[in-house]
Amino acid sequence: MSGALSLLDIAFTENSQVDVNQLNALYRSIGWDSHGRRTEAETTEMLSVSRYHIAAHTGEGCLVGFARVSGDPYVVQVLDVITHPEYRRRGIATRCMLGVLAHIQRSRYVSVTLTDGSGVEGFYQRFGFRVVKDVALMAADLPVPGRA
Repeated sequence: MSGALSLLDIAFTENSQVDVNQLNALYRSIGWDSHGRRTEAETTEMLSVSRYHIAAHTGEGCLVGFARVSGDPYVVQVLDVITHPEYRRRGIATRCMLGVLAHIQRSRYVSVTLTDGSGVEGFYQRFGFRVVKDVALMAADLPVPGRA
């Protein structure tokens, strides 16, 4: 898939149509959908409620990088900064983050957060994000009313 492509061979588009099947395949390629939960309909909905997204494609149209911002007019979260494993270390995630930052700077968000579970916090710190310990609470396996 990768060949000898450089960042010059990658096209970046903002808020444009993304092939959801390619996006779901990209999530699977990095291990984020090992259970096959992502559907075309849900990924389409995810894109429609995102405030911003940037996609990286090869000259052949293969999706190899992606990032998005989701939230409301005041509070947003940077999500899904991902690169296909065969295309890493070429600047794709950096270019996606620069697009995200430009979007954030054009906007009037009160709060911007990013949750990283991949262990690459240094990558995000380069863009001005800082690590804050013991602040986030995560709901897991919440009981659903009416279910045993």
